[in-house]
Amino acid sequence: MKLIVPAVATAIVLASGFARADATCISAYEQTQTLRKDGKPLAAKAQAAVCAREACPALLVKDCTKWQSELEAVIPTVVLDPRSPSGGLRTDVRVKVDGVVVSEKLDLKPVPLEPGSHRFVFEAEGSVPVERTILLRDGEKNRKLTVTMAPAADAKGGARPVPVGVWIFGGVSVVAIATSAVFALDGLGKKSDLDSCKPRCSPADVDAMSSSFTFADVALGAGVMAGAAAVYLFLTRPSAEASAASAATFRPAPYAAPLSGGGTLGVSARF
Repeated sequence: MKLIVPAVATAIVLASGFARADATCISAYEQTQTLRKDGKPLAAKAQAAVCAREACPALLVKDCTKWQSELEAVIPTVVLDPRSPSGGLRTDVRVKVDGVVVSEKLDLKPVPLEPGSHRFVFEAEGSVPVERTILLRDGEKNRKLTVTMAPAADAKGGARPVPVGVWIFGGVSVVAIATSAVFALDGLGKKSDLDSCKPRCSPADVDAMSSSFTFADVALGAGVMAGAAAVYLFLTRPSAEASAASAATFRPAPYAAPLSGGGTLGVSARF
């Protein structure tokens, strides 16, 4: 009984001390632990700062001060790095994270955030807004987020640049149609010669005339198809950003294929 009495007295003193404590301290103490368990170290650290004040009970201050250090190590940070098209750093950029403004003007300081997925929007006068979504992990520090702020004029005037495929297929179409015309004229000339020798014309001359008309038909077909491809690519050309992303996948290549009585020439490409 002699040992129990002091223990009970100590508990009573502690209980009375907490009862007299600011309710804000106790609430912050509890919220720190709850938010930490919920995977929100940034919010938990803010609460820990409240219960770490000197005005709070010493026991709470001790725990909350310790938790602040532990939470700081877990909170991920992002370094915002908006650039001009020439590569220069831009500081006149407004940044929103998940719809909330975190910076009206870039100060180059790391931005602390909760772990998880976040949507960033970069806005600047005279530039096209840029959106990025990234996933931050516990303890990930100084994750650099680099974006290029394209001038708004470029977005309006050159949003749909003419892709190289238009020029390639257009050129093939012109050459093929011109080639068709040459073979057609050659065939007509040979046909005129054969008209004068009927019905004793040489089979070789007849075959030559047929070959000329066949090549003319093949070249004309290739020219029409290439022209149609050029028109299609022009009408469905993507935006400047999408065009740059897909440029590396465009691989035009010439091809030749034999046909009955002739052959075909053209350009193949994969998009």
